[in-house]
Amino acid sequence: MASTRGLARLGILAVGLGIGAAVAHSPVASADPSSDWLSSIDSLLGGSALPAPSSGLDLAISFDGMSLVHDGSATANTTSGEYGLAIAEGANSYASATGGTGDYALADGTNGYAVAGGESSDTGANYDTAIDIGNNPAGDLAIYDGAIAGNADLLGSANAGTGSYDTAIDIGNNSGGNDGPRAGAGGLAGLTGNGNGDNDTAIDFGNNSGSDDQPDAVDGNGNYASQSGTTTGDDNGAFAGVGNDNYASAVGGNESNADAGGSFYDTSITGNNDIAYVLDPFGTDGSDAFSGYDYDTMTDATGNNDLAAVLGVDDTTGPAWGANDLYDIVTALGNESGTAASTSGGWLAELLSLF
Repeated sequence: MASTRGLARLGILAVGLGIGAAVAHSPVASADPSSDWLSSIDSLLGGSALPAPSSGLDLAISFDGMSLVHDGSATANTTSGEYGLAIAEGANSYASATGGTGDYALADGTNGYAVAGGESSDTGANYDTAIDIGNNPAGDLAIYDGAIAGNADLLGSANAGTGSYDTAIDIGNNSGGNDGPRAGAGGLAGLTGNGNGDNDTAIDFGNNSGSDDQPDAVDGNGNYASQSGTTTGDDNGAFAGVGNDNYASAVGGNESNADAGGSFYDTSITGNNDIAYVLDPFGTDGSDAFSGYDYDTMTDATGNNDLAAVLGVDDTTGPAWGANDLYDIVTALGNESGTAASTSGGWLAELLSLF
C-alpha cells in the first residue's frame, strides 16, 4: 500500500512539475475574461496564457513556492525548495503543502481546507497528502472540519509529534466541528505526548453535521481508519492508533464507532495489529466495535492481534480487548467470541478456520 501511495504522489508531483515548466517557458499574454475557466486551465496546460485576474474563479495553485494561479478568495501555499503542490478551488478555500518534501494538498469546495506536512518552519514532514472535497462552515470551523495529514503543529498542538507519508481524505460536507480526518502525529487527534505517525491513513466519505465525527489514524505507523455514511450525532467515527498496523472502519449507521489499538487516554498503553469493524448501513442507533485497549474497565489492560466486528446488527457492541489474540464477531445469526489459536499458521488464517 505504501508503494502505491508513493506512485500516486509521484504522478501528482509530475503533473505539478509539468505545470511549472509550462509557466516558466511560456509567454504571458492577456486572457479573454469572457472565456470559461475550463478553457483557461486548458490554455495553461497547453503552454499559453494564464487566466486573467479577477475572473471569479476562486482558484489558486502553488508549486514549490511559486504561485501559478491566484484568483478570487482561494489560497494555496507551498515553500520554495520543497516541491510541494497545493491546489484550492472554491470560495475561501485553503490548501497548504509545506514543512517537508513532496507534500500535496487539495481543497475543493466552499471553505474547503486541506493541509499536508507541517508548519512552514518545519522540515522532514515528507510526502504527506491531504484532500478535502466538499463544503465546510466559514471561519475557524473550516480548519477543524478539513483534512489534515502530518505534524501535530498543523492544529497548533504543543505536542511536537511528526508524520511522513500520511494521507487524509475527506469527501463530503461537514458542519459540526472536528469532523475532518486526521492522519499522522498523535497531537492531531488531541493526544498527549509527542507521538509520531508515519504511513497512516484516515478516510471519511459522507456528510457530518454532528461534532467530533471523524476518522483518526495517528500515533503509530501503518494505522488505517475510515468512516462512511451520514452522521448527525456527536463523537462518532473510527480511531486506529497508539500502536502500529491497527485497522478501524465504521461503515454506515449513525452513531457507530470503531476503535483499534492502544489507549486514547494514556498513550503509554499501546496496541498493535488490532482490527475493529462495524457494518451497519441501515441502522439508526449505530453499533460499536472495540479491539485492543479495554475501554470498559479503563485499566492498563490492552491487547495485540485482536478482532472485533459487528456485522449488520444495530445498537450492539462487540468488544475484543484486554488480552492478546481475542475475537468477537457479532452477526444477525449469532455471536462468535473467544481466543484465537496461537500457532505458527498465521493469526487470521487460524481465526477463519474456527468457523
